[in-house]
Amino acid sequence: MKNCIPLTRLPALVAAISCIVLAWPFTINPAQAAGQKKEAPKIPNVESGYVEVNAGRIFYDSAGQGPAIVMIHDGLVHRETWNDQLAAFARNHRVIRWDRRGYGRSDKPKAGYSDLDDLYRVVKALKVERATVIGCSAGGLLAIDFALDHPEIVSALVLVGPIVSGFEFTEHFTARGNRGRPERDAPVEQKIEYWTSKDAWIMARESTAAKQKMRALLAANPQNLTAAGQFAQWPEKPALARLSQIKVPTLIVAGESDIPDVHAHIGAIQAGIAGSKRVVLTHCGHLPQIEVPEEFNRVVLDFLNTLK
Repeated sequence: MKNCIPLTRLPALVAAISCIVLAWPFTINPAQAAGQKKEAPKIPNVESGYVEVNAGRIFYDSAGQGPAIVMIHDGLVHRETWNDQLAAFARNHRVIRWDRRGYGRSDKPKAGYSDLDDLYRVVKALKVERATVIGCSAGGLLAIDFALDHPEIVSALVLVGPIVSGFEFTEHFTARGNRGRPERDAPVEQKIEYWTSKDAWIMARESTAAKQKMRALLAANPQNLTAAGQFAQWPEKPALARLSQIKVPTLIVAGESDIPDVHAHIGAIQAGIAGSKRVVLTHCGHLPQIEVPEEFNRVVLDFLNTLK
């Protein structure tokens, strides 16, 4: 494909995109109508720790019991992008979320490494035989590649604002519409300001509270914007031409305000994975799990319930 981005440039693209379901009717139950606050899901006991990988350590959280879910974050926010999902999903599942190298509490990369290999080691160390894999943005790309490499492990996919290797990116996407996206070596404060207040697609204009959450997460984890992605090695075979090999149930979740290229990638993914379902959520951009968590959780849990 003439304009395809070489796989060697994927780490930089991952950092650039945020690395980077049906909208349900809003109803009010009697308790809410009476002015009572809806009880938030109780946080289950969380087991946290490290998994030893090649030349480093990967940090993880595990909570709940039942069919396994493995969650992969995007290219900006680490595992805590799933804060609003952990308790809700762990009611009936074993939920595992982890920080890729350079993000959150995982070690910074010091030499070449593979996220695919790291994920495999995490899954094996935690004795997961089969799992639904949920990936956001670049985490969606990783989830697709993992499903192709390890079909014996992946029982279903939930892809949130995903991209797929082998599909071209436009200049608009890589430059984020020329809205002043900071260079890789720019001060971290400048990067946080851009992603939480200036980018037009990472979150919807109305996602004020979600942007504040994101700002706090990035301020507490500036390494996400400096060390992550360095030395990453990607599979030699792009996934686009192999999507038809994925036979598991697949849900694709998109935010209506996400950047056009992501919607184009989603269309290609849906066309490539037979039987996959696409759901577009309103009032959100690239990170619906943070922007509209209740709607996101409802749609994903409905999908998970169909797998039983």
